[in-house]
Amino acid sequence: MNDSWRRLLPNFITFTGLVCAFSAVVLALHEELTLAGTCILVGNLLDGLDGGVARRLGVTSAFGLQLDSLVDVVTFGVAPSVLVYQYLWRLALSPMVVWVVCAGYMVGGVFRLARFNLLPPKKSHSDSVGLTISVSGAILALSVLSNRTYHHRLIPAGVFLVLMVALTLLMVSRIRYPALDSVFQRRWLNLAGLVVAAVLAIWLSPQLVWLGLTGGYASFGLVRAAYNLIC
Repeated sequence: MNDSWRRLLPNFITFTGLVCAFSAVVLALHEELTLAGTCILVGNLLDGLDGGVARRLGVTSAFGLQLDSLVDVVTFGVAPSVLVYQYLWRLALSPMVVWVVCAGYMVGGVFRLARFNLLPPKKSHSDSVGLTISVSGAILALSVLSNRTYHHRLIPAGVFLVLMVALTLLMVSRIRYPALDSVFQRRWLNLAGLVVAAVLAIWLSPQLVWLGLTGGYASFGLVRAAYNLIC
């Protein structure tokens, strides 16, 4: 692969994620909530792929970092907020209350990204400060998809609002979370976890299992912070 293609490939992946985010917003507005949530999850996978490809090809750049953050705003800030608004509004909750909570989530995600961009470059495998917006956006998309799979009985509408507020607070907090690349570095443990997740996905549903994994990661930082505070 020549040098120009090596430099273009990570950005192409990032822009593809942006198209997925835009598609999610349009689909949500047309009440195609399952497809909208799926687009957000595809954007989540692409978000994890572009940085890895850039590092593997040795073409990381300040431009790529800024581009990634801008796309994250749309993919994990705007798109999940629109998705959840459309979902909760259809469950007869107050549109104004839902709007306030969704807007607050979006503001919290942008704040988290802006703070991240001002921090010194993060070393490989170092902890992140605050829950990442990508994990938060994935949790919201998976929550909507799981709830629709279980006929809206899995997470009550009111709990959805509490979940969004909790994710907003975790993003703007100083709670430290382990880097995902350090989590995935333990290959045999990941392989065993993948087998267990596959079995559970057949028994339950893939989106519910994925939600459990991301929710567990989000809870881990909070539990660890509480343990360190007490001890």
